[in-house]
Amino acid sequence: MPGPVTAYNWSEVPAQEVRAGVTQRGFRGDNCLVTYNTLAPGMEPKPHSHPFDQVFMLIEGRLKLHVGEQVIECGPGTVVQIPRDVIHWAEAPAPEDGIAINIDVFAPMREDYAHMVEYQTR
Repeated sequence: MPGPVTAYNWSEVPAQEVRAGVTQRGFRGDNCLVTYNTLAPGMEPKPHSHPFDQVFMLIEGRLKLHVGEQVIECGPGTVVQIPRDVIHWAEAPAPEDGIAINIDVFAPMREDYAHMVEYQTR
């Protein structure tokens, strides 16, 4: 039988500033990693790809998400599956829209993000 389950609140999870205007928090399961991200107006876009499946969910705010050749207008509640190895990035939210908050789910667990979830093993 598994041990006790520990609950966390995103506000208590250690945050890291990925780059100016982007803050990220992480939480892991056995085979996936979830990040809670804040994206500020003026943030630098960072086109990238990775060998992980990714589900992008916008919780608050508005922004444009670039996935391959597509540009998707995202508002609260938007959910997008980003295929592995496809170049993608989020445009900075417009100043009038304020900070955007999104959650990303990656599978399998991203070892390059393992440092963000070390608090779960303490």
